[in-house]
Amino acid sequence: MRTTLDLPDELLKRAKIEAVQRGTSLRDLVGAALKRELNQPSEPKPLRKRAKFPIFDSKAAGSLRLTNAKIAKLEADEDARRHGRAR
Repeated sequence: MRTTLDLPDELLKRAKIEAVQRGTSLRDLVGAALKRELNQPSEPKPLRKRAKFPIFDSKAAGSLRLTNAKIAKLEADEDARRHGRAR
């Protein structure tokens, strides 16, 4: 299959020289290099942790009354629990 690649001039020049020295074509050299690269096991991407939203308990729907002070205390308590800091 034909395709067009935009390669840096120096890389293409080195590849052409290497192909001549090996007695092969540029097409075969590039194909072999791609095959080797694609057959190597790839590094697994690190899993991203999902953000957890704060969940607040309430006795009944619509009965939750939060103030900024209560939220700040809940966040401080959560930080202390997660990071082992005594409050």
